Amino acid sequence: MRKQIFIIIVIVFSCNNNKTNTDYIKVKTGDVKLEKALIIGKTDDLRDFEYFNITNNSSFSFKLKNYINEFKVIGDSLVLEIDSIAEPQLILMSSYTDNLRSFAKFILKPKDTIIFEIKNKRLLLIGEKANEYNFYSNLKDSTPNYMLNAYKGNIMEYKSRVDSIYNKKVDFFNRYIRRHYITSKTFINFIESDLKYWHVFELTNPRTQKRRDSIYLVAPDGLTPIIHKEYSNSERLFNIKNYLGDITIDDFKDESHLNMLSFKSVLPTLIRNHFETSDHPKYSKEKFLAEKAVIEHNFDGKIKEDVMASLIATYHDKGFGNSKESVSFFKNEIREYGKQYPASQYTKDMEVFLEDLNSFELKLPESALNTKLLDKFGDTLTLGEIFKRSSKRIRVLDFWASWCPPCISEIKKAKSFKDKLSIEKDVEWIYLSIDKDKEKWLKKSKELEPFLNIKNQYFVIDGTNSQLGKFFKVNWIPRYIILNKENEIVLNNAPRPSDTQVFKQIIDNIK
Repeated sequence: MRKQIFIIIVIVFSCNNNKTNTDYIKVKTGDVKLEKALIIGKTDDLRDFEYFNITNNSSFSFKLKNYINEFKVIGDSLVLEIDSIAEPQLILMSSYTDNLRSFAKFILKPKDTIIFEIKNKRLLLIGEKANEYNFYSNLKDSTPNYMLNAYKGNIMEYKSRVDSIYNKKVDFFNRYIRRHYITSKTFINFIESDLKYWHVFELTNPRTQKRRDSIYLVAPDGLTPIIHKEYSNSERLFNIKNYLGDITIDDFKDESHLNMLSFKSVLPTLIRNHFETSDHPKYSKEKFLAEKAVIEHNFDGKIKEDVMASLIATYHDKGFGNSKESVSFFKNEIREYGKQYPASQYTKDMEVFLEDLNSFELKLPESALNTKLLDKFGDTLTLGEIFKRSSKRIRVLDFWASWCPPCISEIKKAKSFKDKLSIEKDVEWIYLSIDKDKEKWLKKSKELEPFLNIKNQYFVIDGTNSQLGKFFKVNWIPRYIILNKENEIVLNNAPRPSDTQVFKQIIDNIK
C-alpha cells in the first residue's frame, strides 16, 4: 500500500482558524518505492505566507483534520519537504492576502523539486519544467470556468454549454503541448483523463446554487431531481445516453486514476445517479445497500476500497444514522469496512464516523450545559439556562464565526427554510459564535440582523476551548448539531440547512 500525504484546504467550504497549516495522514507501506519531493518558494510580501495552503487534490481524508506546522520560512523564502510519495499527485497551492487569492495547480512527481514565486499577487512556478507546472494556471486564465456556468432551467441547454467549455479546454491543451513541445506521457495522459472526468462531473452535477462573485455550486442531489422536475409533466423523454454519451462502468476501472480528484469525485456520483437504477429514497438504508451492491459487483482492489469509503462518508455527511435502527445498521457497515480494509487510508475517518454515531441520544454533560455565553445585550448565561426557557422543542446549534464566509453564506441563504421549520416543526435555532474578538462578533451580528434571531445569538466565552467546544470537538465551521425534544443528540454533525430536502427529512423523523 502506498504512503502519501493528505493535505486539505478547508477555507472554501468550511473554515478553520489556524495559519500555515497542512493536513496529512500516514498509512502503512508495502513494497512500493517511496520518494520525497521538495517545494521552495519566494515572495515579495511575507504576508503571502501567513495564509498559505497546500492541498493534495489526488487523495484526501473525508473528515479528519490533524493540523501541523511544517513550513520553514527563512527570510523571504518558504521551504516544505513533502513526505514520501510513490506516484504523481495533483497539488494545489494557494495564498490568501487582503481578500486576494493567488494559486497554482500542478502535477507533483516523486523526486521533484518545485520552485515558485509570488510576485504582485500572482503565484508562478519557475524552473526547467515550468511549462508543465503552470499548465493549470494558464488553462484557468485562457478558458471558461465551469463554476461560472449556471444551470438556468433547461438541462440540454446546460449540457451544450458544458460541452462547449470542455471542448475549449481540450483545444487549449492540445495547442499548449504543441507550443511548448511537451512530450511527457505521464503529463499528457494525466491531463487528458482529468479534463474528461471533470467534464462528466459537470454534466452529472449541475451548478444551481449561487455563492458570491457569480460563482455557482453544484446541486446538493445532482442531476436526478432536475430531470424529474423538467420531464415529469412533459411528453418528452430524457435520454441519459444522449446526455452523458457512451459512458459505462468499465470506463472507471483504471486504478491509477485514483490519484485524480476528478475521478474520485465523479465515480460515486455516477454510481448513485446512473449505474444504480432503483427508486429507493435517497440516503435510505435500501439505497445504501443498492449502491453497495453495484460497487461490490463491479469493482475490486483499491477502487472498491475507495468508493466504499466514499459511500460511507457521503451517507454520514447527509445525516444517515439519525434513528436507532439506522444507527445500528450504519455502525455495522462501518465496522465491516474496517475488517475488510484494516490498513485503509480512511481508517481514522471511520473512527470519527463511529464516534459521531455513538453520540446518538446522548444528553449534554453538565460541564457543557454550564459553558458561559454572552448575549448581544452583554448579559452572561449558560446553554442550560437557554434550554430551560422552553421545553419539548427540537433545537439546532449553529456554530459559526464572523471570519467564516461559508457560515455567513449559510445563514443568509437558509433563512426562509429555517423560518418555515420554526413554525411548522417548532425548531429553535441557537447561533453560537466561536469568535475570539467579541467586538467582531457584535459587528457581524449587526450586519446579519435581517437573517438572525436576535434572542438566540450568543458569544461562546473561550470559544473552541470552552467545555461546550471541547465536548462537540468544534474543529471546523459551519457546524450543526441537532437535538431532539428531550435535549438528546440526534446528529453530532448534521448536514447544512441549505440542503433543505435532506435536512427536513431528518427533522421530520424526530419523534
